[in-house]
Amino acid sequence: MRLLYAIAPILILIFLSQLAFYAASPTNVAHQPDIVQFGPQTYVTFMQKPLDPSPSPWVLYPTDNAVWVAGISSVAPATSQIREYFLVNGTSKPVVNLANVTISSLVADTRGRVWFTDNSTLAYYDSQRLTVNKTITFPNQSLQYLALDHQERIWMTVLGSGGASSSLVMLDPSDGLNRTYPVRTSNAFIQGVTIAPDNTIWFAEAGSRKLGRLACDSCSITEFSPPSSLNLAALTQVAVDNSGNVWFTDHEGDNQFGVFNLQTNVWKTFPIGYCPDACVSGLPNAIFVDTRNEIWFSEHIAGRIGHYDPSSNVLTEYFVSPTPTTFPLVWWARPGPNNLVWFVANGLGEVGYVNASLPVPLTLAGPAGDVVIQKGSSKSIPASVSFQGPGTVSLGVFPLTQDQPSSNSPAQLYGSGPSDIGPSNSPQTATITVSASWSAIPGARYVAITATENNVAVSVHVRVVVVEASAPVVALGFSSAIVLGGFAVYLRRPRKSRLQPAKRTRK
Repeated sequence: MRLLYAIAPILILIFLSQLAFYAASPTNVAHQPDIVQFGPQTYVTFMQKPLDPSPSPWVLYPTDNAVWVAGISSVAPATSQIREYFLVNGTSKPVVNLANVTISSLVADTRGRVWFTDNSTLAYYDSQRLTVNKTITFPNQSLQYLALDHQERIWMTVLGSGGASSSLVMLDPSDGLNRTYPVRTSNAFIQGVTIAPDNTIWFAEAGSRKLGRLACDSCSITEFSPPSSLNLAALTQVAVDNSGNVWFTDHEGDNQFGVFNLQTNVWKTFPIGYCPDACVSGLPNAIFVDTRNEIWFSEHIAGRIGHYDPSSNVLTEYFVSPTPTTFPLVWWARPGPNNLVWFVANGLGEVGYVNASLPVPLTLAGPAGDVVIQKGSSKSIPASVSFQGPGTVSLGVFPLTQDQPSSNSPAQLYGSGPSDIGPSNSPQTATITVSASWSAIPGARYVAITATENNVAVSVHVRVVVVEASAPVVALGFSSAIVLGGFAVYLRRPRKSRLQPAKRTRK
């Protein structure tokens, strides 16, 4: 059963309470010339783990010279710590320790100030003067997320007491001016905020499942609602690319991310890649656009860093911990300089990065057009796989959240593919089977066809259109049901009991 929509502020407490259970030893990682590494593993590199006791990392912000990381303790009373990670040797040092504070977001400006949320107060650490300064407080409210615009003004999302009201707030550090922009929708539970290339402000409303936009300082907020057919649960974080497309994560939607085209008013959602260990809740969270106009996001529970290239429609996912029994809890990830994508592995107590410059020796191509499947039937889909690595590749199919199996209803879309495809100098054709149940809702949506090799996965999204079954298929389905049903009745015909039957009660 899904959690209530108004859950975003509680998520931190839920997952922090599980850190001690999920924590495990970090995996070894591969060498990258400019930054210290510790062992062989492709793509993923961990920085040196702090030797002194420190809270597990939660959010981060990379700059040209350092990576600023805020950690949160997993036990009461709440404590937070800001650490500075040095790119030269991979070490770090604590710079701020805060009692009874939960830092949910931080950003760093060009003047050496690291801005962070201090519960209901916006504060910053001055790395030049080594001081902590508080700027503005919102009584009986809580700060959620921060963003810097092109003038280095601070934008923050603020929740009122109980979460019934939400506001977008701007602070200009140059003159202390601040403005508040109320969100009209009650119980919107405003969350992530971002600055678009055109300097408009976008944010996510987890409670109302909307996107919000502020186009100018004197404007009011405009809200955009997705079609109900997308079945979104809680829009959590947002990012805007150079074309004005608004990308978002649906953290409570288990396994999906999406995009909203403001010009065409078209919404799309895509599933993350198939999990070899059959995980259901990947929980995409932080999402950002890099300098190449490509999308990066964290997968909180799946423990992967996702990279989606809109120009090729290919999703590549990097496993932070390839061990199925290890839960790294990747809450936050953000692209930084030199094509490195930084992340926190909260469950491991680690900070690391993905080297996006390293080529992935695995390519996957699916069908060019839509795949039409009748309810109650299956369709074979050809996929082309190119792989020249030393191991083998497995294939899987992952549907959107609404089509996944749950405790309340059977899967609407599901599929399977061959496993253990060996390396070859030429592309290999594999057959993927996608099926639609009799209960599948007619319409179009995407499934992910995923090829996984060791600690990296490549997926292509295939648009599947479910249609009503034709008469012959329906007749065959009903006749099969009648035969099987009669057979089941025969097998289950009760014997005469020597005892009095018990009175039935409703559970």
